[in-house]
Amino acid sequence: MKVLEVLEKSITVFCIVSFGGSVLPALLTGGGATDPDAPGAVIYFMAVYVMILGLIALRPSLAFRIPTGSPAVSLIVALAFLSALWSIYPDVTLRRAVAFLFTTAFAVYLALRYTFPEIVRMLATGLSILMVLSYASVFAMPAVGLDHEQHVGAWKGIFWQKNVTGRMMVWLVLCLLWLDWTREGKRWVVRPLLLMALLLIVMSRSGTGLVTSILVAGLLLFSGFVRGGIRSFAPAMAFVLLVAVVGITSGTTFWHDILYMLGRDPTLTGRTVLWEHTLMSIQDRFLLGWGYGAYWYGAYGPGSTFTQGWGINSAHNGWMEAWLDLGLPGVILTAMLMGRLLIQGFGAIRYSENRAEPAWIFTVGCALLLISVSESVFLERHSLNWIVLVIAATRLVQRRRWAKMQARMQDQQQAYNAGFASSSPYGTSYGGPPAAGWSGPARPG
Repeated sequence: MKVLEVLEKSITVFCIVSFGGSVLPALLTGGGATDPDAPGAVIYFMAVYVMILGLIALRPSLAFRIPTGSPAVSLIVALAFLSALWSIYPDVTLRRAVAFLFTTAFAVYLALRYTFPEIVRMLATGLSILMVLSYASVFAMPAVGLDHEQHVGAWKGIFWQKNVTGRMMVWLVLCLLWLDWTREGKRWVVRPLLLMALLLIVMSRSGTGLVTSILVAGLLLFSGFVRGGIRSFAPAMAFVLLVAVVGITSGTTFWHDILYMLGRDPTLTGRTVLWEHTLMSIQDRFLLGWGYGAYWYGAYGPGSTFTQGWGINSAHNGWMEAWLDLGLPGVILTAMLMGRLLIQGFGAIRYSENRAEPAWIFTVGCALLLISVSESVFLERHSLNWIVLVIAATRLVQRRRWAKMQARMQDQQQAYNAGFASSSPYGTSYGGPPAAGWSGPARPG
């Protein structure tokens, strides 16, 4: 059984590496480092799907729980397939919906199969492998590891683009900080990896990644002040509100300087032009969208101006991308998921017995909310961004179900005790269930 468990975890880590947004699938199948949809990469991911099916088949009882792991997530996947009915490219939508299904199923499998520390350790392991390979590519294969186009000299490692590098390292920083904070990992391993991840973020020149990493560290630290009485909770919340007010005021006053400090121009590297075009397209198909994964496909599609001229294949905004793919229902379901991460996650930090897991979940929600402003991180196929979101949402659902089951068992136990006490001829002093070895009360008189 130990050999089988090691094999299962090894395949799981391999899948995490495969979904890490790197050029490895294309490179390993003989393709170049510029086409994520190369034929070889498609075959590679088909092999990954077979591995995921094998992992699920090893746990038949778990397989039946995957569709109900998170009802909102299942509805989003079903909507992606259903959108083929009105998609401008139905065949493309169906193919990409299958990829989205396997990505989501793998995330739910992770959330249901393993304990939470095991999940974080495997995420950290897979992302650390990608980080080490990124350092190797920078020095051994600079044609792959360095950006030679828009951001010349930026370290992108083995990822498709420097901003992808920044996002993946944010998740690695979060996992490593959590392992160090909870002492679930060996510090002589965790802390050097943490320094390497932060250095890679800086060298990638990913402003969003750097800001989000600082946010992640601050939120984990803040979670320690949320618990306790009003004397500790009120000052903590007042401090957070003060920081938020100062940040918003400074951002609106010095936004030009802040953008240039982060390596961005006032157009956010052309995003404002892209967003104007995207908003007009959303108005054209406001209710149902253009079909999952269809808007940016093809040389003559609605997004061809940017795919052909700029090499862009996303809206660079999570909410706009969700609207293009699945319309208003997709945005509503995504907002429900994010609301659960933020509201229920914060409530669990404050009131649950164990705050470590809710702190990670709440931090994921805040990080995704920040990243979604400038990057498309929702409803992504073959993406750790979506996998992390689904893991967090599924774990929250399972925690809630477990709490309800415990409360129901306690109610049943109390009802049993009350019934036993009312039927006892000796009154309520013997109301509890009999202890082991108990032979009854002494005979009266």
